[in-house]
Amino acid sequence: MTTVLGRYVILQVLTGTALALLLLATLDLVFAMIGELGDIGRGNYGLQEAMAYALLTFPRRIYELIPTAALLGSLLWLGNLAANGELTAMRAASVTLRRLVFWVLQGGLIVVLAMVALGELVAPGAEARGQTLKSFAFDERLTVSRIGLWARDGNRIVHADAILPDDRLLGVRVVELNPEGGVASITKAGRAVPENGRWRLTDVHKSQFSRSGVVAETSPEVLVDRLLAPEYFGVLVVEPRQMAARDLASYIAYLRENHLDSGVYEVAFWQRMTLPASTWVMLLLALPFLFGRQREGGAGRRLFIGLILGVGFVIVMRGMTHMGLVYDLPPWFAASAPLWLFLLIALLALSRTRV
Repeated sequence: MTTVLGRYVILQVLTGTALALLLLATLDLVFAMIGELGDIGRGNYGLQEAMAYALLTFPRRIYELIPTAALLGSLLWLGNLAANGELTAMRAASVTLRRLVFWVLQGGLIVVLAMVALGELVAPGAEARGQTLKSFAFDERLTVSRIGLWARDGNRIVHADAILPDDRLLGVRVVELNPEGGVASITKAGRAVPENGRWRLTDVHKSQFSRSGVVAETSPEVLVDRLLAPEYFGVLVVEPRQMAARDLASYIAYLRENHLDSGVYEVAFWQRMTLPASTWVMLLLALPFLFGRQREGGAGRRLFIGLILGVGFVIVMRGMTHMGLVYDLPPWFAASAPLWLFLLIALLALSRTRV
């Protein structure tokens, strides 16, 4: 059962994280809007659409900022407790370091649960709507979902199950309409690859419909002049880090079934698993700076330390991601190695802490 002191520490963790997140998210939203200015004027994409897109992708960016916000918030707000002598008073009341860590991690648990709910329930859907809004503003014939797209080009309707970052389409279906609006033919292809302004379809099955019946054709490869303009891929491709864990899992299975490289998506999946836990690690990293000689220096010093640690964690995480892909490291290792490294640093620092 949590005591009054415990609830007070938990409240400080939550308050500090919320206020730090508000500051970081506000800055991030401003920079996101600046980043969208370059696309304004393309098609029907105006300032209103840019603002809507930035707001719809906002939950995903908040999700990524939460660990850093937890670190900064705990350094500043729990640091105020240390600077005001409140932590010393708790120690005088027989509050051990282990109990204080337990209270801080309890507050972190609430943050982690909110983070998981945001990242898995809110952010992916909002991200998909943002992508759809942007692609539709660029061209009204395009609609993109979390994985895949629908496109209309005259009497042709194109659907793809998946879009890869190298502009390949998987699970392609092309429906040709006749002048009366009926279906003239349906073409199914395992994949479509753009080549020199044309598209190469592989594993093609085509059915042509007429009043006399259906004619089926099968070809290993077919070249077509038009399918989908490559310039749309900058809008249509959903990056792995923007997808929910369940979507990543199904996407990885899809790629494996088609004997395609799924390394990028597997790393992203394991990062989804480990990123919420990094919030706890960030909280543990903050605690050694609240005691003894390390607590001296004021809020400015603690803010600087928090920024260095937060940026360092992001750099190591992204560096390990690239190293994992280059050197073919196990995805779970590439994604979780930064977490274990910073956890080890936090535990070593706590073990050397003098209260």
